[in-house]
Amino acid sequence: MRRSLLAACCLFMACLYSSAQPTWGFRGGVGVDKKISKGMSAGLEARYHQTDDFQRTDRWSLGVSLSKRLYRNEAKTFSVKSAVGYKFMKVYNDWSTKYKGDLAIAVNNDLDPQYYIDNNYDFNLNNSYVETRHRVTASVQAAAEFGRFKISLRESYQFTHRDSADFVKDKYRYEDNSWTVKSSPDGKSPSNSNVLRSKVNMDYDIPHWKLDPFVSYEMFNGIDDSFKIEKSRITAGVEFSINKKHNFEVAYLWQNQHDDDEPAGSLNSDRHEKTAFVIDPIPGHSSFGSG
Repeated sequence: MRRSLLAACCLFMACLYSSAQPTWGFRGGVGVDKKISKGMSAGLEARYHQTDDFQRTDRWSLGVSLSKRLYRNEAKTFSVKSAVGYKFMKVYNDWSTKYKGDLAIAVNNDLDPQYYIDNNYDFNLNNSYVETRHRVTASVQAAAEFGRFKISLRESYQFTHRDSADFVKDKYRYEDNSWTVKSSPDGKSPSNSNVLRSKVNMDYDIPHWKLDPFVSYEMFNGIDDSFKIEKSRITAGVEFSINKKHNFEVAYLWQNQHDDDEPAGSLNSDRHEKTAFVIDPIPGHSSFGSG
């Protein structure tokens, strides 16, 4: 059995949002790969994400995968492989607010409840809740080596089903110089999403060094929204090789959008650009993908 360290320690550092408020988090996991036959292997993976300065669990997941090498030339400088995977996820969604007053007043949603209270604005507060998700992925990756450079292209289809979720809604109304709060059950209906992820990665093997630099670019295309580019991500860093079976990377990540699929994604919707200093699995090495 070949054991691989998918992420021994995944630490977000200096996550900068448009509000210029840094947030710390942790993202890590372990995995085991088993060779089934020549060019084919199966894997198990467990992951845990934390955010909000290590104060809140963002999600945990369990996954299985199956990968198959479709082609490799005699020189072993070009190869094509495919992979399928399934993830069971428990995602912790933070609270959210919605302004319910006079529409003529420009007040944003998802502000801190205290803001509305201090200004006597009516609002609804959706309390935090836990959501179950099921994710299926299918990918094809081609990799070519040119001297010490290695370039890979991965196309990955990602289907996610969100189960129904229940939470409590608190309605805050300010009348006659006093607040009234009415709580009632609410929730979200089941939903599905389809995403096509396209990723190109280039790395360089430095002779007699355990540190190899890499850079990658990935696009997230919403299949349900006419293949609109929902998010772009650039990652640059170095790969650490502990031995032939255990590797990890330290990288700087930038993306132009974040969503509820990642740490802090369910917070203020006005926060778009995101940067991070991250320790994570090696690009393209995991059949599960990186998100």
